[in-house]
Amino acid sequence: MEAHWIWWLAALALVVAEMSSGTFYLIAVASGLAVAGIVAYLGVSWIGQVAVAAVLCSASVAGIYRWKKQNSSRPHENSNFANDIGQTVHLVSWSDERHARVSYRGAEWDAKLASETATDATRQTWRIKEIVGSQLIIE
Repeated sequence: MEAHWIWWLAALALVVAEMSSGTFYLIAVASGLAVAGIVAYLGVSWIGQVAVAAVLCSASVAGIYRWKKQNSSRPHENSNFANDIGQTVHLVSWSDERHARVSYRGAEWDAKLASETATDATRQTWRIKEIVGSQLIIE
């Protein structure tokens, strides 16, 4: 099999894998591999093909990383969880004085009391103040 077909098949495999990840990083790498396939088709040596792939893959991944970092300065405004802020959750159990398991949207979540919120062992309903990772900060 000729080298350009190998590059293009690898790029196609990454595009298919990207459909299940949704991160755009695999598309960036696939584009670098596709261009390396074009370079191979034009008759450039193996070292030149690898160099083109390495430079383009690195540059495109770095570009996506930089774009994501710039556009995530306000994570709650850009998050799918932004609509969850202010919603109520129901206490399932306390793990310790400031950590609990709560029921929200049909599942159990880890929750932590907001720093200024006092512990109340009798209270069963809390409000989501923010979300950090997969942990709900409640008050």
